[in-house]
Amino acid sequence: MGLLEKADKIKTEDKEEIVEQPANEIAAEIPSQIIPESKENEQKEVKQGRRGRKSRKKRERKKRSPRAKKVREVKKLPDGYELASSGQNVVRRYSDLLTSYGLIIGPFLINILFASDVTYLLLLGIILTGFNLVLMPRSTGRTVGNWISRTTYITHKNKQPQWPYLTIKGLTFGLVLGGIVFIATSTQDLSDTSGKILFGIGFVILLPTIIDYLFYRFKRDSQGLWDTVFGGVWLVRTTKSAEAKGWLKRLEQLGDYSDERGWLKSSNDEN
Repeated sequence: MGLLEKADKIKTEDKEEIVEQPANEIAAEIPSQIIPESKENEQKEVKQGRRGRKSRKKRERKKRSPRAKKVREVKKLPDGYELASSGQNVVRRYSDLLTSYGLIIGPFLINILFASDVTYLLLLGIILTGFNLVLMPRSTGRTVGNWISRTTYITHKNKQPQWPYLTIKGLTFGLVLGGIVFIATSTQDLSDTSGKILFGIGFVILLPTIIDYLFYRFKRDSQGLWDTVFGGVWLVRTTKSAEAKGWLKRLEQLGDYSDERGWLKSSNDEN
């Protein structure tokens, strides 16, 4: 039995040597540095390719042509128009004032002085205000004062401004009057919360008119707040309209009367 065991051990040792020898020989023939070097080279090539793409993108971005600067349009009075004279401006202003507020202020004063009922007159005055400041601008592009003074408004695009411009301009007097009333009322109880609220409302109502005045006072083009908002608006002279009929024609006849009286001329024309 001892001889058999020794023979088995010798056979197993021979098999182990036979298995181990090819593995060792193969490992000895293949250098250990070949595999990691190939991986490092591949990584380097990938990194270089990414860097090359980034540099190309940066160069392409730099080569883009600069954006063209927008040229600001100069807003000025179009050719072929003449600014309205000072006389025309005065006639337009007072004509619109009487038309829009005559039947509101008058009855209001009568009510204060004589304590009489003027409700119907006030309603008629409100209707007349809406007629002159809303209906007339929307239908004709001019107010009663424009027709009597032979004037119209024109923008730098050689067009009439949108009708809300005339409405806002016409409401200026009413807003100023309302703001003054609120502030005057607030001074009686300015220490109370109600007085402060009234003062704030009055100030907010007057603020657009204050800004409008500052625009006229300090801007080089003599354009007010609403003139600037609506893209540049000028009051210019106009002639009789051949399309005017009925009561519009009668308004133009009032313009003839004003012209005969010399009310539409400026002080420079008289000199």
